[in-house]
Amino acid sequence: MTDECVPLRALTFADFKKGFAYDEDRLYSLLFKRNQELIGIRREKFAVRNLKKIFRATFKLVPKIGFQAMSLRDLLAETGLSMGGVYLTITNKDNIAIIVKDAVTLVCEDIVETAKAEPDPAVALEVLIKGYLYSSLLLQPWFYFLYFETRSLPQEHQKDSKNLERSQVTEIERLISRLQEKPERGYPAEFIATMVLTMVQERYLKPWKYKLPAATIDEYAENCLGLIHRSIHH
Repeated sequence: MTDECVPLRALTFADFKKGFAYDEDRLYSLLFKRNQELIGIRREKFAVRNLKKIFRATFKLVPKIGFQAMSLRDLLAETGLSMGGVYLTITNKDNIAIIVKDAVTLVCEDIVETAKAEPDPAVALEVLIKGYLYSSLLLQPWFYFLYFETRSLPQEHQKDSKNLERSQVTEIERLISRLQEKPERGYPAEFIATMVLTMVQERYLKPWKYKLPAATIDEYAENCLGLIHRSIHH
């Protein structure tokens, strides 16, 4: 097999965005239901409203001052909520980081399940890579936060975050191994998988590099896939 005959679904960012299941309202609603023990407000409508304000403020403040340095006073000033409103919604600052980890995990696990439903490993690989790229573009502040603030999580949650990255590499490696005809002649599947994930992370960690019209996410995705298949088959 050569990269010219690899069957691709040609999924575009526009297509993906239309069917994306984690737009802001749905995501916050899911996070409210999944993290009841971390959220003090019991009524979903009010909890979701406050969560939006708190996380938007967090994502604005953290790149400037860091999560550890962000104080309750900073959140109060940025959100416009009362002290009671913040405390009732997020009973502990650590819970913000825990909920971010949960959001990214939820999205990534969904992408993996979608890819596993594809019998063709080439199509599954495309679904996986584009899923990661497109999701991390739509939810860039969430992915960015987890990457840089994993150290801010409680110890057991730090382990979960690191295991999430390991599982991403493992799934990419599994698909690459299925596509390799003569693995002994090429790069190790694990090495390619690690480089692939690095390319995905590059996109959401450095959005300032990709503001020019020529550097669209679709072009980036196709270039990533092309590089992967050349590494596999040559």
